Amino acid sequence: TSQKSWERVYSTFHNGKSWSSFQVAIELCGALLLVVKEKRGGVFGAYLDADLEKKPSWYGSSLNFVFTSASATEANSGNIRVFRTTGFNDHYQYFNYGTKTLPNGLGTGGQMEHFALWIGKDFVTGHSNTSATYDSPQLSVKQEFEIEHVEAWIVRRSEREDVHGGPKRSALDTNPDAVALLEMANRTMYSKMVREPEPRDDNSDT
Repeated sequence: TSQKSWERVYSTFHNGKSWSSFQVAIELCGALLLVVKEKRGGVFGAYLDADLEKKPSWYGSSLNFVFTSASATEANSGNIRVFRTTGFNDHYQYFNYGTKTLPNGLGTGGQMEHFALWIGKDFVTGHSNTSATYDSPQLSVKQEFEIEHVEAWIVRRSEREDVHGGPKRSALDTNPDAVALLEMANRTMYSKMVREPEPRDDNSDT
């Protein structure tokens, strides 16, 4: 089951734009919610149910999903749209680095070099394309986007063995806080979800 309290393991506000820090924070830690804000204003991301581990091929869980509050013509369109896997393929997630012949970075959905969501190892740019994996549109305002902020939250700590038995469910099914967090992401990345809690909440917007 999902944790009652999610743990933020990475934030560009606090950790800087560093692929190495990002990689160490998210690798083999468990189910993650990834939130990205592009410089054009779009906020979008993905839930990755399976542990992220370095592999040269696709792997992961059909419980993954992607989401966006952006459209191709309007940033922050007002509603979080969630896209679950369709069964068209098993291109659920990809995480690789230190290779010369394969893409280096983090991706989910779509095809190699044409991901539903991709964050490059340079940690400066990414891209989003339409994807049959999720039947999702372009998630970002700009297809090739510049990264402004990235956050990663552990939704469920890694469980190499499912000691509870029975089928797992996605974060949206097991934890209603997932919906609340996505709604918060829709407001602005300059909010309590991307910064440490402060004594007062009157500075949530900048």
